[in-house]
Amino acid sequence: MPTARLLGLLAAAMGLATVAPSAALAAVSERATLHASFSPDRLGASTTISFSLHLSTSEGTAPPPLTSMVLRMPAGIGYATTELGLALCHPASLAADGLAGCPPDSRLGFGSALVEVPFGSGAGREVPEIQLLAAPSTTGNTAVLFYAAGLFPITAELTFLGEVLPDTGRFGSQLAVNVPLVSSVPGGADVSIVQVTATIGPRRLTYYKRVHGRLVPFTPRGVAVPVRCPRGGFPFAAQFTFQDATQTSAETTVPCPPPRRSGK
Repeated sequence: MPTARLLGLLAAAMGLATVAPSAALAAVSERATLHASFSPDRLGASTTISFSLHLSTSEGTAPPPLTSMVLRMPAGIGYATTELGLALCHPASLAADGLAGCPPDSRLGFGSALVEVPFGSGAGREVPEIQLLAAPSTTGNTAVLFYAAGLFPITAELTFLGEVLPDTGRFGSQLAVNVPLVSSVPGGADVSIVQVTATIGPRRLTYYKRVHGRLVPFTPRGVAVPVRCPRGGFPFAAQFTFQDATQTSAETTVPCPPPRRSGK
């Protein structure tokens, strides 16, 4: 699998787009927190990467609707041996047949999102399911397809693409995505994303390969944790842009794993 395409396997989660720093950023009331982890947490190991983010305002209320985000991932992530994304999910097939239209070997991870749904003077919340799938690229960059399904209090299915771009310095890649707006009711206010959690990697994934004419299930290898940990740990960063053009950002670090004991 080409290395460029494999970069997209990490994104994911969350649908993210590069934004320029704003001179007014210090005055913006939006706030963000980001957490990331590896499982297993061992240098050089095939791993599942977990992400979670939380968005709010300094007053503790839901932020404006999110329109784009970018997730920056640490340099050194190993893509050469991963088996994630052996197949591709075509957006037209997903739109026509739902997840049944995508091969199991295109799935990259799972997640959910907590959203604020304004209804009159009150607000409702829902937790839509998120699926991350390998997708064909139209630009030559890696493409990741996001599928979100909400059931209550609004019913909606959304598909949108993310694009992986190279990064520099402490970061090896970034995934940029424009997040579509979703109305709470026809003609009503758009919902606000409050929290997103996602996993990218082999945990909960089942792939299939043909052996002697039979389909045999197996767990794919994930991307590898770098064999060396940078001083201070593995850095992750996220940047967010909202409907009113305000921006905020968050950073986190996955600590260096403890050294393995001799003979382990």
